[in-house]
Amino acid sequence: MSNANIVDILIGNIKEDQMLLNVLEARIEEAKNEKRAIVSRLKEYQKDITVLLKYADNGKKKELEALGFDFSETDRGMNSVASKAYEIITNAKGNKLTNDELYTAYVDSLKDKDTAVNYTEFNIKCRTLFNTQRLLRKKGKDLKSSRDDIISLNGPVLKSLS
Repeated sequence: MSNANIVDILIGNIKEDQMLLNVLEARIEEAKNEKRAIVSRLKEYQKDITVLLKYADNGKKKELEALGFDFSETDRGMNSVASKAYEIITNAKGNKLTNDELYTAYVDSLKDKDTAVNYTEFNIKCRTLFNTQRLLRKKGKDLKSSRDDIISLNGPVLKSLS
């Protein structure tokens, strides 16, 4: 066997491996694109869940948690004031209160009343509940004040069947 044949075999092996590498890199890039699309869809599902979670009973919530979705307040974008306001509305008769009643119930729920935010800050902190459509606001008779606005849950609260 001549040296030329050994070099030809080596060149052939290099060309074949370069071609295989190009094919593999193309497959990897395609897989990355597919992964990006799936991750994007999963992020959209997370957004959908934050809006639709109120329709899920405890069994469905556990099923979603088993799929890797987290429902802690920070991940859902709710601060402690909004979380407390949401809890108050879900427990209120008919799931609605005036804005003033909601604020008063929030203050009354605190052990240390001095830690309560003022009425204006309360409304600012609760905006996320309206932006995510968890709560609805119906303007009251006084157009210059929000105190008699009717705040209600957007849809019924599902109670656990278990």
